[in-house]
Amino acid sequence: MRRERRIGPGRNERRELKIRPMRGIRRMLHSMGINHYFIQDKIARKGNTVAYLFGILFLFLSVSLLAPMAVAYYYGDDLRPWIYPFLLTAALGIPLLLRFQPAEMTRATEALFVVTNAWLMVTVFGAIPYVLYGMSVVDAMFETMSGFTTTGATIMVSIESWPKSLLFWRSMTQWLGGAGIILVFITIFPLLGVAGRSLARKEFAGMDVQNFSRRIQEESMKFHYIFFGLSAAMVLLLLLTGIGVYDSFTVMFSTLSTGGFSPHTESIAFYGNVMVEWIVIIFMFLAGTNFYLHFQALRNRDRKAYWRNGEFRSYFIILALASAVGALFLWGNPYTDAFEVVTDSTFQMISVMTSTGFATTDFALWRVEVVFILLLLMGIGGCTASTAGGLKVARLVLLRKFITTTLHKTVHPRAMFSIKLDGRTLNEGAITSVMAIVVCYIGTSLLSAAALVFMGIQPDMAVSAAVSAVSNCGPALGELGPLGTYGGLPDMAKVVLTFTMWAGRLEFLTVFSLLTPVFWRELLRYRRGETRLSDQK
Repeated sequence: MRRERRIGPGRNERRELKIRPMRGIRRMLHSMGINHYFIQDKIARKGNTVAYLFGILFLFLSVSLLAPMAVAYYYGDDLRPWIYPFLLTAALGIPLLLRFQPAEMTRATEALFVVTNAWLMVTVFGAIPYVLYGMSVVDAMFETMSGFTTTGATIMVSIESWPKSLLFWRSMTQWLGGAGIILVFITIFPLLGVAGRSLARKEFAGMDVQNFSRRIQEESMKFHYIFFGLSAAMVLLLLLTGIGVYDSFTVMFSTLSTGGFSPHTESIAFYGNVMVEWIVIIFMFLAGTNFYLHFQALRNRDRKAYWRNGEFRSYFIILALASAVGALFLWGNPYTDAFEVVTDSTFQMISVMTSTGFATTDFALWRVEVVFILLLLMGIGGCTASTAGGLKVARLVLLRKFITTTLHKTVHPRAMFSIKLDGRTLNEGAITSVMAIVVCYIGTSLLSAAALVFMGIQPDMAVSAAVSAVSNCGPALGELGPLGTYGGLPDMAKVVLTFTMWAGRLEFLTVFSLLTPVFWRELLRYRRGETRLSDQK
């Protein structure tokens, strides 16, 4: 049979009809300067270290919120205060990581901007659960900043009345903050090239950081293994004392970070267990030791590396002498048992010097001589590159050597003197940074104390609160003692102390540099230059 011829366009004609509109669209896009290179450039990850690191920070905070969320589910607490900040931080972090990658070069201003603002960001988003559980914004910011800076000052009156998941997060913020301090000073700074090494040298005064970046890239995980290993070991030892899983984790969080938050109003005294006290003593001492020293001893399998370090020797001797003198002053009033007085004296001296702030008794009621020793230790602090606060032992050693050298130069003006630490000669820049931090420490303490006094707070409480906040210690005197609370202070006083905790945790210079116009001019100048380059491309 003969087929009838179809009426209409054939196959090739139909294909041409489909392609013709596509060609029109393509010509229109080309006329607008849009091609596949343009699209690839727009969807490619941009080099922006600041945005990339903030993306990591938000995602890390989001993952961290899963732990208290699990605790809330187990104990039957409201889950919404954990779900909302979890979704918010994840929604901020994931797009930043997908859109940006580290730039080829990171400048000092960018490194300073990230480090200083990281603590502010985690404080703002970490405070959300407190607010959703009924705490005021000012109190929530104070409590969260106290946690992430490992200070341990609290506004809570009856701690046990708050949800267990919130108390778990409260202690966990200190552990995250302690790990963050180690991560910043030991891992992130050296990896930022010249800008990072210049910041690291301020923290590792007297140590060899010339080749620090290369060594950290090869073995940086060992620092994390040390911190996590100590954490696991302490949890296991606390479990053996019978205080339970929940308390074992919360005590470990606050001990390894030298923070001092406790899920109980009576702090460590709640347990009434000598084994718990001595476990906490040992790990507070280890947390207050330079983690780079732990790294050296682990890498070289040389335990004598500790005693060869001048800062560690001074740290150990100061603690031993303070504990012995405190025990002698306390003997007979109020203590009559030798082991008890040695335990309590050693515990409080280490707790205050490492800026932990745990308490087995209200030391504010002790003899005035012992309280004075505790205030001195609060200012001295632990070792550099540790989770402890305060001025740090190495800086005081260098300050003593600087004064001695200056006196010698006064007697022998033409003589040449150099300042050494552990056999290494320090340059003028290292000494200058130490002097600057000491001046900032004293100045911040005085200004904060003056501000508190003008708000109607008693001078002894104001001075002790300012020193405690700037040293990231926590407990002060009077109503702000180890078993007291900052909840009765005016809101403005809490704001002042929140800023003081932040500045003290970040060693002053990084924070105060953000308050100078030259910092913002330098940061914006580079950002504008990079924007013009990207537009030209």
